[in-house]
Amino acid sequence: MWGKVSPGARVALAWLVSRLTLMVAVLVIARLAGIGPEVHPLASGNWVADRFAYWDSYHFTRIASVGYLPPGLECCDQAFFPGYPLLITAVAPFVGGSQIVAGIVITLVAGTAAAVLLWQLVREDPRGGPVSARHAVLLLALAPFGYFLVAVYTEATFLAFAVGAWLLARRGHWWWAASLAACASAVRVNGLFVALGLAVMWALARWGAGADGDTPVARPRWSTLPALAVPALPVLGYMAYLHARTGSWNAWREAEHLGWGRVLATPWTGLSHAVAQVGATDSWFLAASRVGDIAAVLLGIVVIAVLVWQRRWAETAFLVPSVGVILCSTLWVSAGRYALTWFPVYLALTTLGESRAARWAWRAVVVACVPLLALATYAAATRQWVA
Repeated sequence: MWGKVSPGARVALAWLVSRLTLMVAVLVIARLAGIGPEVHPLASGNWVADRFAYWDSYHFTRIASVGYLPPGLECCDQAFFPGYPLLITAVAPFVGGSQIVAGIVITLVAGTAAAVLLWQLVREDPRGGPVSARHAVLLLALAPFGYFLVAVYTEATFLAFAVGAWLLARRGHWWWAASLAACASAVRVNGLFVALGLAVMWALARWGAGADGDTPVARPRWSTLPALAVPALPVLGYMAYLHARTGSWNAWREAEHLGWGRVLATPWTGLSHAVAQVGATDSWFLAASRVGDIAAVLLGIVVIAVLVWQRRWAETAFLVPSVGVILCSTLWVSAGRYALTWFPVYLALTTLGESRAARWAWRAVVVACVPLLALATYAAATRQWVA
């Protein structure tokens, strides 16, 4: 009977099993550690559901519940884009009205879609294939900060939209690709980096200047060029909304600065801040998390070099600003979580070739991910800072 199941359905089922296993691990660890009911005023009151909502989760559920800038709260929910809270609002009525349960359901569905789309993207890649596709999904499943792919966070949703947009663009469906990229922009401003990558892909396809892995089969028509502007519309719309409410076109960036102290900096200044923060805490969990942030940024830089070597210019165009916005800031916190959305990492690391060095590199990454995932999952379950 298993043989009659389509390969895509197998990937979806395997992904769901991996996520449910991770969720059970979180629940067991939390119970054994004696973690009690969540005391946050926006908690659901359901001990199980509340294991997967913490930190930024409550920004999303508050926005879904009362919108932006309610009386008495001038900052800093506006740092978070409206796409994910809108989805929570839409799904909540179907799950008993709980925004937290809605967020978990959205994350699980989006994560499953992202895994299947990533599998298909790597499977269709000229350097990829079925084996590389399975490896890419395995890497995503073993990502150390995988807790956020089962929690009330935006990573899974953004990843599904971004990879879906990329796959559709590879197939030459530019308007549909732009529409999904616009959905990604509604969830996170980094959707604009997806749009940048699509623009590079379009140009390479139009003028035939890309490597095999960069260029869709069909040469795009000029009539598809306006599609590349579509992903900017949600960002412009959100900026206009905040301007109408606050008088500032840059209100979301100002909220980031006020709430988290994020400011533009040189890469070496950002690195020095990140290193200093490692030694500025007595908590080894927090120190380990900050080391993970630094490692994520360095991994991003290494993968950019790999992408350039592979002549994947569109993927490079997406990843450079994705890493750069962290590298060139004074706050590297959560870089490991952000890295979950860097889908070119999975593509690059699983299409290195069949050389002995490539095989050893792949095995080393997998072996390293397993204990790191276990440690981060334990930290998240016991309410330690891991992002």
